[in-house]
Amino acid sequence: MLASLLAACSSSSADPAAETSVAPEPTPDSVEEPETTTTSTTTTSTTIAPTTTTTDPPPVVDTVETETSEPAPETTVGEPVPEPTNTTFDPATLEGEVEQAVLANLTAFVTCLEELPSCDAQKATANALFEYADGNVELMNEWNAAGYEARDTADYNFRVDELELFVDDTEALVEVCVWGGTQLVSPATDTSPEVVVDGDYTSAVNRYLVRRIGDGWFVTANDPLESSVGADQNICV
Repeated sequence: MLASLLAACSSSSADPAAETSVAPEPTPDSVEEPETTTTSTTTTSTTIAPTTTTTDPPPVVDTVETETSEPAPETTVGEPVPEPTNTTFDPATLEGEVEQAVLANLTAFVTCLEELPSCDAQKATANALFEYADGNVELMNEWNAAGYEARDTADYNFRVDELELFVDDTEALVEVCVWGGTQLVSPATDTSPEVVVDGDYTSAVNRYLVRRIGDGWFVTANDPLESSVGADQNICV
């Protein structure tokens, strides 16, 4: 699979066995419709005003009060987002924030594979920065240009195993295990069959450097620690 690609893409984008990382998108908040009042009708209709001056004022005041009180219970802001099931740390903790950034980075990589050969490389590296992001963008653009496609992306698995914060909790080292049998292929044409570019079942342990920049966490470097080929040699299970 492409676990090895995640390990290498930060240092060598030309190698199709390189590792990339990736991340899901914010859902738009609901927009409340503006309230309308009935004062304009009272101002424009001059013929009705003299007829209802003694009986209308109390009802008019009551209807305005009920209209302003109705929208309050109807507003629903900030509904909880389902928590991912493959987390190691509580998302409400600082460690959980870092983990979410790493998982988003890897998820975006898988999405890029699914979109090949029309992967949005900038979107796929939204949770990455610096040379690491640049290397991944270059690699993804090469795959797009080559017309590559991915097979069995559902078999691309990843898990955060260790996380250590340092530098006043503004940087973190995160060990991630990636495994599966996703294949990178050159699809068949009228004159040639499909060619598997990278089709091994692989597993790998990678260490990411994650830094807090502004209000977010970003993957900025990757160091491959260990890898293996073959489902029976899976080092992540």
